[in-house]
Amino acid sequence: MNTILLEKKDGIALVTLNRPEVRNAISFELVEELDGCLDELAADQDVKVVIFTGAGDKAFVSGGDLGQFLSVRTKDKSYPMLMRVGRLLSRIDRFPKPTIAMMNGAAIGGGCEFAASCRFRFASEQSRMGFVQIGMHIITGWGSGTRLMEKIGTNNALTMLLTGEMFDAEAGRQIGFIDRVYKHEALREETFAFAAKIAAQPIEGIAAYMKVAKLVDSGLPREVCIEEEIDLCSDMWGSDAHYGVVQKFLQKK
Repeated sequence: MNTILLEKKDGIALVTLNRPEVRNAISFELVEELDGCLDELAADQDVKVVIFTGAGDKAFVSGGDLGQFLSVRTKDKSYPMLMRVGRLLSRIDRFPKPTIAMMNGAAIGGGCEFAASCRFRFASEQSRMGFVQIGMHIITGWGSGTRLMEKIGTNNALTMLLTGEMFDAEAGRQIGFIDRVYKHEALREETFAFAAKIAAQPIEGIAAYMKVAKLVDSGLPREVCIEEEIDLCSDMWGSDAHYGVVQKFLQKK
């Protein structure tokens, strides 16, 4: 792969968007390579959690590669181009394993869209971000206005989307966009420590909770989600792994 780096260790996959010369801007090639990478990570049962970050320490993702994306001027060409990236981000949003955006630097426009597609967002205190699209006479072209409204509420999202203002990580945390803020030098260690706690758990339970989360995200009635959660637990109940843990507990008592 030319535009991303993939590392796997102890149940954690680190995907680094590796275009530091353009502050890790999203290119057509990166989209294709990332799609293939997601295939691999979804199928790999040893991988339990995925971290996305940007190469270097200046940018997480600076947005779309304007040199490529601005070559398109008409709707009949821009719609499939934008939809291609939108589908990739929807795939990350629906990924069956937890995803973490480790925001080690600036996230501008499409960079915020990429981060919004991840389940968790951990940011360096030095990072700056903003949904700046409106000032460019467009809106969020990869569908993350919708994702943002779902995650932090319509009015909080509109505050960010309609003003197009840049903000720091702490302001992002206060409005609900950022989950955790760390000192720049501690971001990687803290993010991996959190990921390791997830990776220490059985993959079946991780997958089940991710299914429940997506059901809740979809706005299904509360009782429907509860019944599905119970059904998922009943599938796992009495397995050899479950029975073995219970027996050890009973023996200790």
